[in-house]
Amino acid sequence: MKILPLPLFAALAASIFTVLTGRAAEDPADVVVLNGKVITMDGSSSVAEAVAIRGGRFVYVGNNAGANAHIGITTRVLNARGKSVLPGLIESHTHAIGVARGEADQPFRQLSSMTEISEWVRQKAAITKPGTWIRIPRVDLTRFKEARFPTREELDAMVSDRPVVFDWMYAGINQVQILNTAALKAAGITRDSPNPEQGRIVRDNQGNPTGMIRNARALIEPYLPPAPTLTPEMLLKELENVHRHYNSVGITSINDRRTDPSTFQVYNELKKQGRLNVRSTLTIGIGYQGIGNALNQIKSLPLKPGEGDEWVKAGALKLRIDGGLLYGTAYLREPYLAAGSARYYDLPDATNRGELMTPKSDILAIIRAGHLAGWQMSSHVAGDAGVDAVLEALETIERESPISGRRYNLIHAYLPNPETVQRAKKLGVVVDTQPMWYYKDGDALIDTIGQERGNHMIGLRDWLKGGVKVTINADHMQGVDPDRALNPYNPFLAMYVAISRKTESGRIHGEDQKVSREEALRMVTIDAAYLTFDEKNTGSIEVGKLGDLAILAEDFMTCSEEQIKGMKVAATVVGGRIVHLQEQP
Repeated sequence: MKILPLPLFAALAASIFTVLTGRAAEDPADVVVLNGKVITMDGSSSVAEAVAIRGGRFVYVGNNAGANAHIGITTRVLNARGKSVLPGLIESHTHAIGVARGEADQPFRQLSSMTEISEWVRQKAAITKPGTWIRIPRVDLTRFKEARFPTREELDAMVSDRPVVFDWMYAGINQVQILNTAALKAAGITRDSPNPEQGRIVRDNQGNPTGMIRNARALIEPYLPPAPTLTPEMLLKELENVHRHYNSVGITSINDRRTDPSTFQVYNELKKQGRLNVRSTLTIGIGYQGIGNALNQIKSLPLKPGEGDEWVKAGALKLRIDGGLLYGTAYLREPYLAAGSARYYDLPDATNRGELMTPKSDILAIIRAGHLAGWQMSSHVAGDAGVDAVLEALETIERESPISGRRYNLIHAYLPNPETVQRAKKLGVVVDTQPMWYYKDGDALIDTIGQERGNHMIGLRDWLKGGVKVTINADHMQGVDPDRALNPYNPFLAMYVAISRKTESGRIHGEDQKVSREEALRMVTIDAAYLTFDEKNTGSIEVGKLGDLAILAEDFMTCSEEQIKGMKVAATVVGGRIVHLQEQP
């Protein structure tokens, strides 16, 4: 028997060690956890004291005495010393493969002011060859001190002898790039340059380029440094590192939310080599180049619906419906507020409602084709009018070939209302939403969508009240620090936001949207498992289920509310393997 004392936890009493080391179970467990407050999340919300895992699954959940019978010479014993033991946490919306590639290119750093951008640009210039374009890391203006785009003159003052671009490329119809003078010259953009199709070179009163281009990234694309070419082993190493960070905060399963069949092979190679320590469901992106592309993708996919095993499997197909709230392109029923829209998006038009990126007829055709091919379907859809378009398609399909049992995933769906909730419930929809956007951007978004809509942003109580299952997650896409990534993926921070309804500044918008601790925990465990049809295998601590758990350094149910967001994980176990063990201080 191997006794593993956890940091901040006292060792088991010596007398107990003596008794245990003198015996050997006939069929010993691989791992036993004793003296815990095991929050099982089973159907009765029961709390146990100890668990045993053998062959990758829970074989016992109960008290210490019962667990002791499963301890043998080879068993690894963890002492929780009365602290919370949770089911393995499920990060139901991540872009882990994208994070891995991004970190290999340029480790993420959140730049939150013009001063920080200037410092970063100068440091980058000092280590790059003359003439090399410098692309500033992603900056969301809702998190930016100046709350506006930089000017060409400001970029010139940072570095004048090489091209610099502020690349706001995430916004659908509102993509913006700001170029310094050197970049304009390098790209050959002058007063005589014609506007590209559907794009615009912004000009001053004299007709000279200001440095801003809109929906015209193609003008500079050939000049931007390409992403580094990664060998297969480099990509595996980076992905393994991302997963290691997930394990450190208790995450044992993920849903990688936009992948392709080649990504499926990458994950399987990691599994084959014994280096995969998170269970991974892979959502496959389709239709990003129109309906013809989408229908052809569905027809020719080399994967079958649900193909894979308990470690790697094909999940839903995903299409994009609209843009995002942070960019003024989420498709809304009512327009954005003119003043805030002008400030954060440089879109002063008071009629702007965002963008429906996929026409309604295409939405219907794509979802229908995927459904008839046997796939679970999902959509990126941030705005309430975008959700309306999806639900309308689902209602049509439901009359043709029932889709309500397929658990359609509404990804984001930030602005619920009673009508939407009622329709979603009837169609068996599951919502995948992100408290991190509210936490980081909620205060600024009040200026763009108004207080009333802001009070219902990420409306967890609205969804729960209507009987719709909800999962909360990060939409993790850049950076590996759980608390400092672009969207922090620390699940305890996500639960803290759901429970407290506080933004990063401490403000509360829509206090009635708060949920209980148990409800928040369900959203990252058993209900997150439900999202991917895995609730019979994961999401709760029950005999027969996969042996995934996290041991905390605190008591989740009784600690102060503020302690939740900083809660530490002492150990993470996936299938009976200890994949994270906090080092002794």
